[in-house]
Amino acid sequence: MTRVDSAPGSHDPIIDIHAHPGYSLTLDGLREECRQLLREADRHGVSQVCLNAIADWSESPAPERVREGNDAVLALMSEHPDRVLGLCYVSPRHQDEALDEIDRCIGAGMVGIKLWVACKASDVLVDPIARRAAELRVPILQHAWYKVDGQLANESTPADVAVMAARHPETMIVMAHLTGCGERGLADIAPYGNALVDTSGGDPEAGVTELAVRRLGAHRVVFGTDSPIRSYGMTLGKVLGAKLSPAERALILGRNAARLLSRRAWPERSRGTGQ
Repeated sequence: MTRVDSAPGSHDPIIDIHAHPGYSLTLDGLREECRQLLREADRHGVSQVCLNAIADWSESPAPERVREGNDAVLALMSEHPDRVLGLCYVSPRHQDEALDEIDRCIGAGMVGIKLWVACKASDVLVDPIARRAAELRVPILQHAWYKVDGQLANESTPADVAVMAARHPETMIVMAHLTGCGERGLADIAPYGNALVDTSGGDPEAGVTELAVRRLGAHRVVFGTDSPIRSYGMTLGKVLGAKLSPAERALILGRNAARLLSRRAWPERSRGTGQ
């Protein structure tokens, strides 16, 4: 299994749970973009990055394109074994292929699943994937956003994520984009201990990270950048500039992600605890 840094202490790792290898559609192009990403991560003390490739960036790509994107992430994992962790992207609209792809990618060392905008998180098409994630004890990183306008037809809101979390209490779900989901989104998922939020999204807003800690607890907030869409300097500022205790900051920057991504090695825990 891919190693996830998790040792506690003064040298706690920083783990970015939400990043993309880049915009290129070729492996050589993604290699160069990934090298740039890792150089920036180095400059900011980020030890490991969870990459997911959203195929050709279409809303519901063909299974062949999904596999190509995941193959690129597997290649980058092999080339940077101590730095890159992989999340398997799939489209729930291609049910059989999605389940096969999850088994293939997790079997090859990926540590989680990524869902984007092929269908809403509340759609029953997601149910088999959520069940498979629980069986494999890997988390789902689910795109979500509350938009004033421009919401895609099948783009999840935090309310959709809450439905998925309620329907699948044994599945650990990271709702992406704290600053895109806001206070309303935090309220949506607050009752469900198996739902966390990552710190990615828009530009920093004073008090939003502290709000997430108050509503969910620091153990349900994880650091994510959405790099290369957002920079490490800016996204780290959301945590380092927040009024948090050192223990809360350590949980958000790395300890929570290390625990979440290492669940496959754990004994069974009680359902829906967020542990």
